[in-house]
Amino acid sequence: MSQALVKALSRLVEVYPDSVAGSTMTPSQKKQLEAFNHKTRCVQITPKGRGVVYRIQDIDVAAVELERLAPDQRVSSSVPQRSANIASTRSSKQGYAGHDVTYALAKTVANPLWEVSGVPTEHLNAATEAFGVLSLEVGGERNRHLHTEHSIWLVENQALFDRLDWLPNNEPTTVIWYRGQLHNKLIDWLSVPERAPIVYFFADYDGVGLNNYRRLKEKLTERAEFWMMPNWKAFLLRYGQNQLWVDTARDFASFERNSQKLLAQSSELRELVTKMKKHGLALEQEVIWLND
Repeated sequence: MSQALVKALSRLVEVYPDSVAGSTMTPSQKKQLEAFNHKTRCVQITPKGRGVVYRIQDIDVAAVELERLAPDQRVSSSVPQRSANIASTRSSKQGYAGHDVTYALAKTVANPLWEVSGVPTEHLNAATEAFGVLSLEVGGERNRHLHTEHSIWLVENQALFDRLDWLPNNEPTTVIWYRGQLHNKLIDWLSVPERAPIVYFFADYDGVGLNNYRRLKEKLTERAEFWMMPNWKAFLLRYGQNQLWVDTARDFASFERNSQKLLAQSSELRELVTKMKKHGLALEQEVIWLND
């Protein structure tokens, strides 16, 4: 199913019986339109000046094809985007397939202070106390004015979210589990300066984790900190994994290529990257409990 053909046919049907200049169409639209015409002969292609113009010859054939490709082009703007995609392309994943919001699972620790537009709220602490976890909607209007005076931790793997006894101190904080890849909407939500004074990032020491940190750091600047495990050097040599290094090597190379300024500013992170590269090893964050 070609969206280029849908757009090209829609324009021609809209102006029928007039023509459309080829110069106003994309190369993909012209290619699809010419392939369609080769099969149906329902489009007239006429040289004009230095280019060509396109005009529908058989409106019935064009209308049937457009109906097949895009059942409904006049969907209300109030329906969800993926529903509109089905109407216009027969697939929810064609066209813009993103969601307006995403959800982050979180836990509060030691009753951190959260406020909404400057007014304290106990909802986050109460949800954690009652249910063990809370869910934050980010990306829309809800929680836009939610902020804390304490730190936020981002952790990659579930074990670190299930058990929080690895936290370096007992200070009030909020831990968010981001499940492997940091969502852009979560980064954008955290990037608001008032959201939290500091965001600690704790992930696997591999290419994916480093790249996620780079993306976070670019938006939060000095409010984002890559957390270095105590004894990480010994951990890397004793428990480091070559296969994980190999599997995320492309991400590691991307991080190095795009993080020269970041590495110049952090000697400890630079040392980690150097040792990972020297030994061909990556390290999973669950190693934190092997610190004896």
